[in-house]
Amino acid sequence: MDLRALNKGKILFFSFLLLAGCESGKLPVDGKTAGEVYSKAEHLLREGNFEDAGKNFKDVETYFPYSKEANAAQIMSAFCDFKTGDYVDVIRELDIFLRYHPSHALVPYAMYLRAMSEYMTVSSVGRDCEQAKKARSAFIELLSKFPTSKYAEDCKKRIVLLDDIIAAHELLVGRYYQTRRSNLSAINRYNYVISKFSNTKSAEEALFRMVECCNNEGLLEEANNAASVLKARFPNGRWVKKIK
Repeated sequence: MDLRALNKGKILFFSFLLLAGCESGKLPVDGKTAGEVYSKAEHLLREGNFEDAGKNFKDVETYFPYSKEANAAQIMSAFCDFKTGDYVDVIRELDIFLRYHPSHALVPYAMYLRAMSEYMTVSSVGRDCEQAKKARSAFIELLSKFPTSKYAEDCKKRIVLLDDIIAAHELLVGRYYQTRRSNLSAINRYNYVISKFSNTKSAEEALFRMVECCNNEGLLEEANNAASVLKARFPNGRWVKKIK
């Protein structure tokens, strides 16, 4: 990272804002300190006025970029965007923060808030699970870097939920291929569920479907192996009873 280039860019941007403020006659923070603007933002936040609180936190970032409140204001601005549902803005803001402040004390929270923003845009099982995979990766990264942070347990719970969504989607695609007699394509999907998401509720059905597809393709040894795993792992499950 070129800090000189970054600082130069901040100075030029700040100079532009000053000129713009002079043309309009007044800056939003005229006569105020960074601490005063930050305190006002905190007050608005406590009142639940996330939109105006976010604007004031952004003013701290913009007009007092070198103040002691600037970094916290950037995080709090992202938090306000999160509360108003502007998840794309949250991700954008936090990507910038994490790029330029990789060792800041607020990094664990920034990563958690970013991961939660990815999570909030995940839909239930449907045509695409890419967003679920992105959210999962964000939580995994946080756990990898900060395994003992206070966000770790919640991350683990979110990952379990995301695993269920991803596995269910892959199972759905596998069934689609199977109904069209594309057994090998279906087997690939079922194997992905079994190997990557073995602890999800979709794994049981994936094993049963694997038995069906392998039998359809004449892969009798593979079918028997899948049946054995199904019986061992889910001896009282609903799908093991369907094996002929």
